Amino acid sequence: MTIATLFISFALLFSNSNSMGTYCDICNEVIVTEYYMDAWGNKFHSEHLENGVYCNTCSRIISKGLTGGGFEFNDGRRMCKLCSTSMINTEHLKIKSIGNVLNILGDAGISIDDKLVSINLVDRESLQNATYSISKHSKESIKGYTYYNNQNYVINILWGLNQLEFEGVLAHELLHVWVDYNNIKLNKSKLEGFCNLGSGLIYDSYSIELANILKLSLENNPNPIYGKGYKYMNSLLDIYGWEKLTTMLQNN
Repeated sequence: MTIATLFISFALLFSNSNSMGTYCDICNEVIVTEYYMDAWGNKFHSEHLENGVYCNTCSRIISKGLTGGGFEFNDGRRMCKLCSTSMINTEHLKIKSIGNVLNILGDAGISIDDKLVSINLVDRESLQNATYSISKHSKESIKGYTYYNNQNYVINILWGLNQLEFEGVLAHELLHVWVDYNNIKLNKSKLEGFCNLGSGLIYDSYSIELANILKLSLENNPNPIYGKGYKYMNSLLDIYGWEKLTTMLQNN
């Protein structure tokens, strides 16, 4: 699911019955008849839905009024100003977020020796080339990849992600490490679904609306591996909780 598709799937159509008029949150013009409202509660004309430029993190339409503007990366990704204020683009910020994720996973009973893992920020082209033909991700959506090299797990994550999105991707990749290190055998759907539980765990730990939006993207993902797998593994998590679920996986 692309960000634009995610945005459109969240946008609901309403009829304007307000005689005083409803104003568009993007162009500030009066909406005379029908209008759309996104997951953030923003109202806008229908033409903006089709012609808008979307933030690759939060899915908002980038505009001066709505997001304070935004920018485009050299690789074609776009980010609004709201999401760029917490971008992971330095070693210091990366290390801080790694600590956050390891602590959250640890609290859920998932212990990972960070000495076994190397975590790198890489450009989009390098990430796409490394995963081409061996990943089920589309080239446009790939944000992280893990492989084993010389007795060390290497996690490559896309440079310039918003902090929350970076931590969600990292948690997903660290669960790949945990599964492999514990020699757990799962089919592709269950494996990716379980790793997506890590992303969901991160989003649940933040009391901000972006976390809810990113969590919804997991739940609404139509992909037969990542989406269906997440729904199945999340149903097991609801029944057993983290401690019993991880124990079951290790004993299987």
